[in-house]
Amino acid sequence: MHIQPSSPNSSHSEDDAATKIQAGFRGYRVRKQMRQNKSTSGTSGVGGSSVAGQQRSPKAGKKHSASLEDNSATKIQAGIRGFLVRKRQKMATEAATKIQAGFRGFKTRKELKTNKKEK
Repeated sequence: MHIQPSSPNSSHSEDDAATKIQAGFRGYRVRKQMRQNKSTSGTSGVGGSSVAGQQRSPKAGKKHSASLEDNSATKIQAGIRGFLVRKRQKMATEAATKIQAGFRGFKTRKELKTNKKEK
């Protein structure tokens, strides 16, 4: 099924949405780097332990086969796919509504014809 744009400016709005997603991710990545830089600069002179070693996530012990970029791309793709599924569902619902309205109109006109003939 081919999805038609709902308005002539839909490609423009899709570009805007993609730009917002990218800007949000880039901001997140910069903030994360800044937090990491703060924690690595806070090393103690005695024992050589750092603050970063103390702050571990629950997944820190597991090996990550996917990079941050791969995970981010997966999230973006999931969002886009969800959007497309919702858009396809909306189009199908609208088409079904039009078919139903057409049939109901046909049925009503047919009933009116038979009612006129009986009178």
